[in-house]
Amino acid sequence: MAGAERQNGLYYPDGSYSDRTQIRRKLLAQELEGGTSITQLTQFPKARDFDQWVEIMTRQQDERRELLGIPEAIEVEIKATEPFLLALIADKHIGGAEVNTRRLAKDINLIDQAKGYSITVGDLTDSFFFMPEVGEQIISGDEQVLFAQAALERLARNDHLIAAFGGDHDMWSKDKSGAHTIYQDFQRRFNAHYLEGVSYVTLKVNNGENIVPYGFVGSHRHKGFSVYNDAHAPLRQFRDEGVGSIVSFTAHNHIKAALTQVHKVAGGDEVKFHSLALGAYKETDRYSRKMGWPRKGEQSLGAFGLIVYPGQEQLDVCWTIEEAVDRLALLK
Repeated sequence: MAGAERQNGLYYPDGSYSDRTQIRRKLLAQELEGGTSITQLTQFPKARDFDQWVEIMTRQQDERRELLGIPEAIEVEIKATEPFLLALIADKHIGGAEVNTRRLAKDINLIDQAKGYSITVGDLTDSFFFMPEVGEQIISGDEQVLFAQAALERLARNDHLIAAFGGDHDMWSKDKSGAHTIYQDFQRRFNAHYLEGVSYVTLKVNNGENIVPYGFVGSHRHKGFSVYNDAHAPLRQFRDEGVGSIVSFTAHNHIKAALTQVHKVAGGDEVKFHSLALGAYKETDRYSRKMGWPRKGEQSLGAFGLIVYPGQEQLDVCWTIEEAVDRLALLK
């Protein structure tokens, strides 16, 4: 190619030619054939072996129990020399359009006036349904929580609130939001324990001369139902988990019932125990009417009042709080 302008590149003996771009591609291909290397300058997260994972899990579980743990059994000591009231109050359903609010207020005020102790057993508010709300709540969820907390404050005067059991509506609020609403900071605020499921309360009554323990087993909801016995759920709870208690109580069904029986124990001794299905304060709603359940009247509503006799190993069950308060007045 005499006289022709030569281009930048390589001319080979056979007369072929490669420009600069082709040369770069060929060199790159040769480098790739020999492999490449990469060096990670940022460290990877440190791996954990099995033993380290066990240590991590157990430490976090212990910390969670310490911070958020819910006890299965609690003990409470009450110092008293005279008979006193213990109220078992459940299913208030605060905010529901057909809740008997006047009866609820009456019972709470009677408990307060009698300086009685109380255990609440779930469903403080009517909010957080398992089905869509159907216009049967007359105040908002926030207002229901504030109303319920005011009720707890009244019951907790002078540390007279012993414990509170979570119910369906209470725990639905946690399921839906990931955090408690009514029971947030409950233990510190009311100096009382929060319980869930089948739980045990030992009430140690100290009259200055001796301490008498009263064993309670309770839950908001328990398995079992019988058309022959409205107190079947607390009775089954006693048989399944509560032998040794003197009171077994459940709620949830909105069917009030009381059953007193004698239980024979090994060695021949006899123990009298009470199975109590706690009454609700909701008279009716659309769901219960749809299911064919009757409306609740004065006799089938409300809490039980128990009279505890210090030093005598005696406990009386009263059908209503008013009856218990009236009986206490006669004892003084």
